[in-house]
Amino acid sequence: MKYQIPIVARGEVIEDYEVTCEGRYGVSFECPDPNKYMSKIVLPSRREMDALYQISLDDVIDYLIEFGKHLDVETNPHLQWAVELSRVFNDVSSDLVKRALTVNQGFCRREMLEAMIDTVGREHLDGWAPYERMNGRIAHIHAFGVPTAHIIAGNGPAPAMMTFVRNALVRGYAMVKIPSNELGTAVALARTAIDMAPDHPLTKSFSAVYWRGGDEKFENNLYHPKNVERIVAWGGYESIKHISKYVRPGIDLMAFDPKISRSIVGGDTFSSDLMMHEAATRLADDVGNGNQNGCTNSRVTYAVCDMSDESIAKVKQFSQMVFDEIQNLPEETSSEAIHMDPSFLSKVDSLSLLDDEYHVIGGDKRGGVIVSLLGDQVDFADELKYRTINIVPVKDYSTMLKYFTRDVQTVGVYPEYLRDELRTTLALHGVQRITSLGYMREYNASIDPHDGNEALRKMCTWVVSEDCMTNYSPAQWRKLA
Repeated sequence: MKYQIPIVARGEVIEDYEVTCEGRYGVSFECPDPNKYMSKIVLPSRREMDALYQISLDDVIDYLIEFGKHLDVETNPHLQWAVELSRVFNDVSSDLVKRALTVNQGFCRREMLEAMIDTVGREHLDGWAPYERMNGRIAHIHAFGVPTAHIIAGNGPAPAMMTFVRNALVRGYAMVKIPSNELGTAVALARTAIDMAPDHPLTKSFSAVYWRGGDEKFENNLYHPKNVERIVAWGGYESIKHISKYVRPGIDLMAFDPKISRSIVGGDTFSSDLMMHEAATRLADDVGNGNQNGCTNSRVTYAVCDMSDESIAKVKQFSQMVFDEIQNLPEETSSEAIHMDPSFLSKVDSLSLLDDEYHVIGGDKRGGVIVSLLGDQVDFADELKYRTINIVPVKDYSTMLKYFTRDVQTVGVYPEYLRDELRTTLALHGVQRITSLGYMREYNASIDPHDGNEALRKMCTWVVSEDCMTNYSPAQWRKLA
């Protein structure tokens, strides 16, 4: 079967399939040559954005609410196509993809959109907000969207949807690089918008393009201040390092790194079977929800205990509970792994042979729990996947702090009182979100700060228009008159 991924550029679908690319799991796909269509992908003139500012913010909200009504997977052929692609090019079940696409409709609810607007201020997005300064000048401030290249993550449909909505609210122009493991959603959204309102300026302000990362010919032409003012990148070290070489005066980089997340279970957890079971149930959801593909999924849990044989036995008992609860997660939330990396399985298998250092439960397509009996997390902790968690017994909270850096996004904590007790210390070590265990994936990054960024504000260029001709505004020329 041929898999073909079009370019959607400013409301036009381009289906000139002449380039063959390799997917992540050995299946190829065809797409147009992005170099051939550069003139369609980039704006010929910034005046093309004028139409975005002939409509009000309320018009934008009405457009997005109507757009949300068209995002029913059961009736939208473009979303159905995206689901079919996920069966081949992604490593989660199509049921999980369908669920994620259904959740995307929530981004277009009025209350959600208004909450997103509040993070910037309606007065800044819909006009020139006046501020009187101490020197007598009146500063009028407006937040403008700009031409932006979005290098989105491929761990689910949400990044494409968030980009579509954010771009519309700031009235920018988005050029989305389609990820090789999530080929469908960005295109499906763009085509849905064309079906709904082909001539609307917001429809023409979102483009989706696949190009190979590192295509220097394409990227050298694209990443110029005449085409792009901002790069929003969701990527790891190598990806961000590659993109950063294009940063220059006139092009800013806004990075959403693929963070890692951790959990902490305090010593009181092991005081009763009831508390252990509650913590295990919560942790299982934080590990397995969405098949551990999100940066908010827990990959390492620090279990505070006195490190005695008795307390280690309790940690092992707790770990078995966690594994069992992972198996009990509902199908619409989690599933066994589909494409498993043999090298990852080999790493887990090798630990199972070191039974004086590690206690391994599972470690296959069902998921797994690795207990570090000596109190050191596994050396591939940041790469844990397929619903695999490393539980590390530690003697006190200070012992675990060496593992908390700016790379750690979310920390889930149990029991509840520990969250407020530890949050300042964790924040000073670089953690960006502290929450209750069992709620790590329940995160509204569209409204709350995301990876330490206020995303919508940073996507804007903030422009000042000054009124200096006031009775209180001094100037040298007035002294000379």
